Amino acid sequence: MPLPGVVCPRCHGALVADSESASCTACGAQYPVVDGVPMLVTALSPQHLHQREYFDAEFSGYDEYVIENWRLSFIERIFTALRLVDGYEPYLDVGVGGSGATVIEAGRRGVSALGCDLSMPGILRARDFARREGVDERCSFAVCAAEKLPYEDRSMGSASAVALLEHLDDDRAALAEIARVMKPGARVWITVPHTFRHIPPPLWPVYWWHDRRIGHKRHYSARRLWALGTEVGLQPVRTTYSGHPVKVAQVGLGLFVRSMRRSSSRLWWTLERLDRRAESRPLGALQLNVVFERRT
Repeated sequence: MPLPGVVCPRCHGALVADSESASCTACGAQYPVVDGVPMLVTALSPQHLHQREYFDAEFSGYDEYVIENWRLSFIERIFTALRLVDGYEPYLDVGVGGSGATVIEAGRRGVSALGCDLSMPGILRARDFARREGVDERCSFAVCAAEKLPYEDRSMGSASAVALLEHLDDDRAALAEIARVMKPGARVWITVPHTFRHIPPPLWPVYWWHDRRIGHKRHYSARRLWALGTEVGLQPVRTTYSGHPVKVAQVGLGLFVRSMRRSSSRLWWTLERLDRRAESRPLGALQLNVVFERRT
């Protein structure tokens, strides 16, 4: 039977599938189907394999859907910037991870949403969480590499890629693929680690260790990310910064003060507002966020 919503990542031909495999009607490529989820992956690099092993292990430990304060707040920033509830759908999150939170929360708002990731355990967890949350009719998931997206040209109304590009050997290829699947006028939210010269020096050793532990290949300046987007047909329309020292304090307090983890915590949300007020200030920020728009 036809496989709706996705195409062959090699040639973008139509796919037909049964319970065990999917095949391309154009080039004949074959892909496995695992528990109803297509694994639309072509050749993988050593970096891909390392990242898949790392995140497969992490996502396999996700047992329940939890929307923490920080995640909810960041999702709201993304959805507002992308004008998600104003009809700019379907929405795609590239590198959705095992929580599936962006896709699930978009579905909760009545938006058609798609999520993809290289990790099969992560995608299976996200798909199951969407079912438990009662939004699975508006959410769909696929396993793929960001550099070869299994979606048609100009098919998405908005997209995000949070903490993705820094993991890839070829970040330009991934951003070009995201640009390819965007409709004209669609917006894309990108979050990457900020360049070290703007990060507070006391945090350099910790971030350096984190980069190597998790597989980061690089950090970004705003100019570098703007240029990368412009090269592939995306125009930067808004740049913000997050993860200022107040955010570090907020996270640290949350580790030791249980009440800070509650959605009703006044102190947590006060600190969150302070971080948002600093969103135009690059100095001290751990993350760089750029909203791009596909013009044509």
